[in-house]
Amino acid sequence: MWKQLTQKARKAIFLAQEEAGRLGYSHVGPEHLLLAMAREEDCMAVSILEGLGLDPGTLRIQVMKQLSRGSEILGQEMQLTTEAKSVIDLAFTECREMKEDWVGTEHLLIGIVRSTESVAAKVLCELGADSAKIRTQIRSLKAGALPVGSANGKSSVTV
Repeated sequence: MWKQLTQKARKAIFLAQEEAGRLGYSHVGPEHLLLAMAREEDCMAVSILEGLGLDPGTLRIQVMKQLSRGSEILGQEMQLTTEAKSVIDLAFTECREMKEDWVGTEHLLIGIVRSTESVAAKVLCELGADSAKIRTQIRSLKAGALPVGSANGKSSVTV
């Protein structure tokens, strides 16, 4: 699995572990993945969110409002929840359907929004993001129709 993930996608999963631990959880869910991606300034997922008119900071606040503080004993290794594994599986499916070789943060974002029962998906949907809009943003960004990071003046993003 790891071999097909971009560096940014791998970093998002690593940062999701940090987010989960900081919140008192010993497992990583879709909400932790979204929190991790939203805090990264230089990734495709953030450019997509900004292209949809969503502020990553506001998105983080909305997700945090939906989460309670965990009280789990933190171990050495964070495990992915079934939902987080499903998000990653959906990301791989999206990548294949888009005929791309690497799974990036953009695919993880679609995976999150498609995991309709997760807190992360619900927050994204409440804010107006859905898989069709995200796919449109991905196509536009990759075609160069929208400057990556154009919503905040940044000029380049690596996936």
